[in-house]
Amino acid sequence: MPYNETSPRINARTPIIRVEELEVSFDGFKAIRGLNFSLEAGELRFLIGPNGAGKTTLLDVLCGKVKPSKGKVLFKGQTDLSKYQEHQIAQLGIGRKFQAPSIFGTLTVEENMLLSMRQKRGLLSTLLAKTTKEQRSRLQQDLEMIGLAGKAKDKAGSLSHGEKQWLEIGMLLIQEPELLLLDEPAAGMTDSETEKTGELLHRINSRQTVVVVEHDMEFVRRFAKTVTVMHEGTVLREGSMQDIQEDDKVAEVYLGKRGERHD
Repeated sequence: MPYNETSPRINARTPIIRVEELEVSFDGFKAIRGLNFSLEAGELRFLIGPNGAGKTTLLDVLCGKVKPSKGKVLFKGQTDLSKYQEHQIAQLGIGRKFQAPSIFGTLTVEENMLLSMRQKRGLLSTLLAKTTKEQRSRLQQDLEMIGLAGKAKDKAGSLSHGEKQWLEIGMLLIQEPELLLLDEPAAGMTDSETEKTGELLHRINSRQTVVVVEHDMEFVRRFAKTVTVMHEGTVLREGSMQDIQEDDKVAEVYLGKRGERHD
């Protein structure tokens, strides 16, 4: 059954992201072609589609890793993200998590979170600096949200694969982005970890907008609210998971082979 938890909503009148006629080319190959995409503030949006559909490339454009060849990418209706570098887009309030977790294994869970909280400091000064009451409260809240409050003093390298993924998500959350971009957050997890990750996405979505690229269709069926299907660099279909599953064109290009994972 689909996840049916209701979440409080941010003001959803102005799209937090609007993409207009986007094109991205790599050596003449159009990875994204004429893409129009809109994301309301407060949404949990899943991006699915076959390999090469342009899903990860779209996230790369939104976070500034890749620059578009044509088109507009507007953040909150005014800021054209194509004019900014990756670190500047992060400062604007867009956080990106890639597939492989990137954490400091020799530091504790808590220290990893503190490093993310104070990005402008050096490593040593960050670890030696005193935390304020407000920072400690925020740290504890985020540790509880990602399910690692009981492992705050453990070395990050000793965590399970799933816990490392949650830690990296926490390292983004503590920076308080308005928009969180996650690329296959449940990849390689156990069934239990996958379930907890889906529940975590819904908790995060109670306060932030979230976009998830995912290939695991069972995970999508279980936790998706709104789904965008991409194919050959553009949007094929959008709607609820039920809408997507009942669409003949989607079944033909992507969901036709039920039970298989499309990488």
